[in-house]
Amino acid sequence: MDARRLRIAVGAAVAAGLIAGTLVTPAAAADCALSAPDTVNVGTQLTIDGTGFPASSSVDIAITIEDGAADEFSIQTNAGGAFQINLTLENADTGSTTLVAAAGTACSVQITYLVLAAGETAPPTSEPAESPGAAGSGPDAPRTDADDSRDEGADSRPWLLTLLVLVMGAAGLFATRTRATR
Repeated sequence: MDARRLRIAVGAAVAAGLIAGTLVTPAAAADCALSAPDTVNVGTQLTIDGTGFPASSSVDIAITIEDGAADEFSIQTNAGGAFQINLTLENADTGSTTLVAAAGTACSVQITYLVLAAGETAPPTSEPAESPGAAGSGPDAPRTDADDSRDEGADSRPWLLTLLVLVMGAAGLFATRTRATR
């Protein structure tokens, strides 16, 4: 294969890699989440579901009961990036408990739940924020669903970089052509 064809093949491979890199969603953008009930009583089974983690990977779990030492272990996700933890709670588990699940740098999330004594009922909560009488829910309340930190032009930057690389590659091919082939 002559040098010109080799340059074209390498340039096409680099351009294809750059374009594919801008179209594929990075693994770090995973939407990992945990779900568990807000309160649970001693003697009942607690089920914690994890979703959105990297598929078929190890997730580090740390469970901490009210400023105590963390109980740490790992769990494997399924092909869909989900896992389930089933715990039967004991008297030593009463209090506020925080569970942290981390899959390397790709995904880290925590959830807090309250473990109550057997037969104890959950304390009453204040009026929900969605109700009309709740503080801060009037028409002048600030929006909480808007993300002001997002840069609106950020999505076009990978495409501009790809276009710049393609233009520079074409200019390089044109500049290295011999006079006989022009």
